[in-house]
Amino acid sequence: MKKIYVKEWMLFQPYERQDEVDTYYVNVANHIAACLKDFVGGRYPEHSVHGIAIYLTLWFQDVISQTGIWQAFSEECRKRYGCLVPFMTPEKEKDYYPGEVNPEDLQFLLWHYLQCMEKQAGGVLNPENPAFEELANQIYDYLSEEFQVAPENERLHAMLYGEAFGENDYMRYRNVLEWFHFCSYVGFESRNEYRETVEKVSQMDFGQNIDLNILAYDIKQNALFEGRKNLLSLTSAEWLALIGKSHPETALWAEVKALPQEMYLYEGEDEKFLFVKDLSKKEGEQLSIRKDSLNMDSLKARKEGVTILSCRLVQYGGAWWQDGMLVVSDLQEKVKEEIEQRIAAREGIQKTFDEFMKASGGKQFVFCKSEEEVQDFLSQKLGYKEKEGIELPKMDATHGLVLMVSPHTGIHVQMQLCECISSPDNTFYDAEAAKKQAAMFILNPNVIPYDLSCALQDADMLPDACLNSALGEEHGRETMKRNARFFTDYFFEKCREKDC
Repeated sequence: MKKIYVKEWMLFQPYERQDEVDTYYVNVANHIAACLKDFVGGRYPEHSVHGIAIYLTLWFQDVISQTGIWQAFSEECRKRYGCLVPFMTPEKEKDYYPGEVNPEDLQFLLWHYLQCMEKQAGGVLNPENPAFEELANQIYDYLSEEFQVAPENERLHAMLYGEAFGENDYMRYRNVLEWFHFCSYVGFESRNEYRETVEKVSQMDFGQNIDLNILAYDIKQNALFEGRKNLLSLTSAEWLALIGKSHPETALWAEVKALPQEMYLYEGEDEKFLFVKDLSKKEGEQLSIRKDSLNMDSLKARKEGVTILSCRLVQYGGAWWQDGMLVVSDLQEKVKEEIEQRIAAREGIQKTFDEFMKASGGKQFVFCKSEEEVQDFLSQKLGYKEKEGIELPKMDATHGLVLMVSPHTGIHVQMQLCECISSPDNTFYDAEAAKKQAAMFILNPNVIPYDLSCALQDADMLPDACLNSALGEEHGRETMKRNARFFTDYFFEKCREKDC
């Protein structure tokens, strides 16, 4: 196998010139790559093996340099899942040493990176596979020796915490955010996802001349503030808020708040700020955008109560900064109607939830034996009428049907795996089928919306969900039960703090 060269390693560092510290970690990466090569054989291409070795070395560098990424991850895991590292049992936690190298850390990260490789094929790797533990222990034996001599990356630590971040340091913060999103070991898929998105968008026909460089820049900013394909399913800005908690120099990171691309009505200005109204809300609040973050040339013809800014806003240092693509237009009747429709749609979901709960007698899940029962509930109890030209999809009620409702996503008709949902109301429930397939509600985002998967778990309607285990069915069920919330967040790429 070819060696990993320092040039590859430097792609992940926030500085350009290498030193002896970088040379050291490249040697570590090559040792890990050799272990991985023996483990995976020819299953993955060489560049993927190199990638995993580099990401594991970035984790080791973080632990040694005390940059706080793994510490933040462990603290959030404890808060969310009740353990310092996913899949770790209470017995193993007694021998776990925070701030040091632990085999449990390596076993989890190996599972994570290899699971990412398997995701396209739809497979789910068992985190308790003895092979993961064996490889983790092999790498641990090596790194625990290196732990005594490994150098801290002082340049990396200084970039993050060397100087306090002030209220005017938004671009400095943004540089750290970009490094974290694309270069830390947390976002294993971030680079490929960005490249694939840019390539896909560049092939689309927009019917007009659009600068692809500006489009690529906007895609990147969207990834930084909205992308959640990573451990914990948080945005990178939310990750930095967690990491910065322990450092007074980065107190401003915790206050960062990003609003998605929305329309804002220009209402006035002073020397430093542009005052706009958020049109995405019925009673939109007025926000102050720093002028030095805007392309003021594009706003030369601005008129109060007329000009609309379509953009993303980021709150930093007590003010709002415009970031990404800015589109300037005038408020027209068509735009007003679009805004009103979006607000009405959000309010309609909550109204639907309230009506459903009233009609069902306070039940979030209604079990039906036939398509006719589904239609009867919707039309007779909720008063829904099929719109002209729109029909409900054909439903196979062989294993039952379930009507579900959420205050976030509205009504959902569950047509798959209904026999796996345990409830006194579900006459189709089949415990044997549930042992084999109920895990799909937890592991497969194509089966059910995230918040409804969480609701099923909270109502204890998936008691037989099981992970295939060499230690037997009971152990597999206990493993799933203990780690269900982590699995759901991980595979759905969502989290309860934002999506429930």
